[in-house]
Amino acid sequence: MSDLKLSSAPAVETGMVIRCPVEKVFEALADPAITTRFWFTKSTGPLAKGAEVTWTWEMYDISTPVKVKEFKENERIVFEWGESPAATKVELGFDARDDGTSYLSVKETGFTGEDGDAVAAWAIGSMGGFTQMIAGLKAYLEHKIVLTIVADRFPDGHPG
Repeated sequence: MSDLKLSSAPAVETGMVIRCPVEKVFEALADPAITTRFWFTKSTGPLAKGAEVTWTWEMYDISTPVKVKEFKENERIVFEWGESPAATKVELGFDARDDGTSYLSVKETGFTGEDGDAVAAWAIGSMGGFTQMIAGLKAYLEHKIVLTIVADRFPDGHPG
């Protein structure tokens, strides 16, 4: 195999239809009382304009700072998460559909590092994590089922 190089930092995107009104989907990601049912296990507060919170995944003994950069109710949340210089930017898009469903999109950018293989692996892992988070959100909002997708992703502990 040839020596592959990244020509630019990767961006990852995922999304899914959630069969609920956009207000419920937005609330589920802004209000940690709901978000802890399908994603992280603790938060120091809700997402809001200018908020700075910490999210914790107790099963992995991992926490990360989250800084809200944009907050437009029922439309968009943009935040940075992680420690500098490795913080990335996440854009959550909430699109109300004519049939009463919502489309939730996630885009993450800002992956950095000297090792292209490590940067690509980080981006791919993050996209997988966001896809699993959305699936857990979908199951919870549509069927009131708490899936343990995020908790079960690394049964032997987080590799990072």
